[in-house]
Amino acid sequence: MRTLDPTTLDLDAIEAGKLTKGITLSLLIPARGPEAARTLGNIVALNRQHWMRERRVLDEIGVVVDPSSDGDEHDLVRIATEAGASWVVRGRSVIERHAKRESPSYGGKAGAMRSLAYLAFGDRLVFHDADLEYYDPHTVGLLAAAATTGNVPLFVNGSSQRVTGDGRPGGRTTEMLRSLLSKQLAHYVPAVTAIQQPLIGEFVIDADLFSSLAFSRGYGVETSLKVLALDFLGGLECVQVALPVKYQVGQDYRDLVKQFHEISFTVDVLEAYFARRRIDSQVAVWEIAENYDLLYPGRTYALHRPTGYDDTAFVPRLGFYQPLANSRAYQARIPEIKAARHAALKTLERRMRASA
Repeated sequence: MRTLDPTTLDLDAIEAGKLTKGITLSLLIPARGPEAARTLGNIVALNRQHWMRERRVLDEIGVVVDPSSDGDEHDLVRIATEAGASWVVRGRSVIERHAKRESPSYGGKAGAMRSLAYLAFGDRLVFHDADLEYYDPHTVGLLAAAATTGNVPLFVNGSSQRVTGDGRPGGRTTEMLRSLLSKQLAHYVPAVTAIQQPLIGEFVIDADLFSSLAFSRGYGVETSLKVLALDFLGGLECVQVALPVKYQVGQDYRDLVKQFHEISFTVDVLEAYFARRRIDSQVAVWEIAENYDLLYPGRTYALHRPTGYDDTAFVPRLGFYQPLANSRAYQARIPEIKAARHAALKTLERRMRASA
């Protein structure tokens, strides 16, 4: 996995690269919670201004909104719409089209990302968190430049210094995860040792590659997606690029424990999957996830903590979504997606000729 120097990327050449290589770009933002309500509008508005109005880098900006655990949407649909998103939908109104019925405790970010990919038409999907403060739109510019340069990589991971809203350094869960990846998965996927930020929400992935991958329903969504992408690509056609400092609302340590607990489950499943695949090439990772108790007899997945430690009980989200490509609804959308890509490139070509 190569690391690109951001100073070598030509942001002025993105449109030409898109046209030459036939690539369309969709910026996709899963949004949830009061933190996103404070920041989402700014993120959408700045990217629309910089990369859709002043430039023709992005072909669409899509937002999927999910309610918090208390059912509150925090007015995110209105916020994203007024900021200029190309389309904004509620996750629950979409997910049943391409996945089975989900309980409110499932879905979440993983379900929103699947819905975003289902609705988007870009050849490359630019995923992006919704809760970034002091936001710099060059984040998307650098990702777009990296995705359209050279041999047009199929996976571009962001990397940035993370600072919480009150100025404290972030990334504690990331450092713990990198230790797990090295210990449990490097033997099967050597490229995991090179990835600097496996949990970062800002990354680009080829739409066809995304649709072919299964991924975790819980906090392990980015980990599973990225590890399986690196496995599929063998570390080739994969790059990472340094992004502007990421100011993000810090989480309470109790929530970090829950997050890491679910991620550790994802790593266990991936390790078992890679081991089993050596003797059974047809095994599917979601089948492994469904049999966690059989794979690890005696290992308890429940998170036990003292009475009064948490305000509410922690219900871990188990299982993996099957690849989006397995969905008949997504298969039916492919002609529409191809037509939208063609139209977007034709529009870009006309505008570039007119401005020449």
